[in-house]
Amino acid sequence: MQRLGIPDRINHLDPFRLGPWDRHASVTCFERLAESHELSIEHGVADAVYDALGTGIPHHVQSFFAWLQEFAIMHGRDRVTVEDVDTVYRTALLGPSGQNDLVHYETRLKEGLEDEHYTIAMEILAEATIQERFTRSARRCLEQWYARVVGHAPGLVADVLEVLVHDGYLEDGDDAFRFPSRLLKDWWSARFRDHYIPLEERRGRP
Repeated sequence: MQRLGIPDRINHLDPFRLGPWDRHASVTCFERLAESHELSIEHGVADAVYDALGTGIPHHVQSFFAWLQEFAIMHGRDRVTVEDVDTVYRTALLGPSGQNDLVHYETRLKEGLEDEHYTIAMEILAEATIQERFTRSARRCLEQWYARVVGHAPGLVADVLEVLVHDGYLEDGDDAFRFPSRLLKDWWSARFRDHYIPLEERRGRP
């Protein structure tokens, strides 16, 4: 609405934030899914799923269960082990099979942000995954870097960070912004880790 210039017209809605599930809700959901689908799971599997994801985004919990169930069927088994969780995380959720779920996170940014905002968003997400966090110092470097080509760079960065936090890509800690979701962090890392230069290393470069 802000991008379209009509935020003042949205004045009869109250915000209601639906955050991710906590560990208890995620584990309970996974265990009930296993029970309803008659899939036997080793003790600790549900907790291992939550640890692998890093946060309880409902769709990711349900998707992880579906991939584990398919993994068991394909291997002719009726039981899932804790060891299977890591295998399926790497080969299915982060592998070719899981790309449709994850590419949505980039697509929605590209569709919802203007070009300059989108480019800055990708810089922030790449920095946050490669450096494990997006620090205040990195933020100043990004503002200085983009001030060369766009006006009001600090304002653009602030707007983008607000979107990334609001939509759950990042969370604002005491000293930096970080990925709450390990799955999203690992997906972005796989894309940028071999060809990304951290912001503070760009100082003085032409």
